[in-house]
Amino acid sequence: MSPRRGRPGLSVMLEKYALAAMFIVLCLAFSTMSSTAETFPTLANIKNVLGSESVIAIAALASILPLTCGQFDLSVGAIIGLSSIVTASAAATHDLPVVVAVLAGVLAGAVVGAFNGWLVAYRGVNALIATLGTSTLVAGLISLYTDNQIISVGIPEGLTNLGSGDLLGIPRPVYAIVIVALFVYYLLRHTPYGRYLSSVGASPASARLVGLNVPRMILSSFVLSGALSGIAGVLLLARAGTANPQVGPGFTLAALSAAFLGATAIRPGTFNVPGTLLGVLFVAISVNGLVLAGAADWVEPTFNGAALLVAVTLSTAIARRRTGQS
Repeated sequence: MSPRRGRPGLSVMLEKYALAAMFIVLCLAFSTMSSTAETFPTLANIKNVLGSESVIAIAALASILPLTCGQFDLSVGAIIGLSSIVTASAAATHDLPVVVAVLAGVLAGAVVGAFNGWLVAYRGVNALIATLGTSTLVAGLISLYTDNQIISVGIPEGLTNLGSGDLLGIPRPVYAIVIVALFVYYLLRHTPYGRYLSSVGASPASARLVGLNVPRMILSSFVLSGALSGIAGVLLLARAGTANPQVGPGFTLAALSAAFLGATAIRPGTFNVPGTLLGVLFVAISVNGLVLAGAADWVEPTFNGAALLVAVTLSTAIARRRTGQS
């Protein structure tokens, strides 16, 4: 009897912590390889990784809200770019206070999220098509407004200080990750709203039967995703000190890779905050180590794409097994 009980327990442990174990193995490998041993395990490199991945981490946390509700948001990256441009324009071109400029950037993200949610929840448009179309539309409007020119003059120092330097020995962007992560974790795990989102994602028909307003839940998940993506856009501007109209869409693939990798860890089969952050770190450390080892520029997009394919396959298999589907 005990061996039979032991195997399922071991299987569950492997599911939960396999990604964490692989992360530790990677760190040990890059710390001992001759080509990376002198640079990878240094405090400077660790700080660099944590700071540079802050935008992707927040974008990934934003993306798991619609995913929990059973919807995809492919406009996360475009919203990041839009928020960055709106914030920079408000502060540098229109001389608005930093707080107002930041709020404008976050609000722009929420508005795009609301538009996505309206299309999906109330017009019945497929989420993939709706958010892909919105992403393309936003990218076009950004190009029109900026004439594809980088906004680099007049960015307030008070804004750029938020994305650079350390506070108590920790890169400032890390504090933004912690705040957003705690917010999303509390929302999904400790509020009725989080349980409602999960119910809608599991079965919209059953959610309707118990009285949930499914369209409103879907709409709200996109609004929150847009607002958090807006925060990521503000952080991108703060870190770079410039607003580049070309960089936003590139964050979507990395964010989704981390989100789906996260769904294979900690709470396998569900999109969860600790797993998502672990997914971000796993991809970041992998790419960082390979780059330090001398890998070419194509490694990062290739790794992100491969990670997304593997993560989607694994998370789908885990979810099906847990629900008893074949």
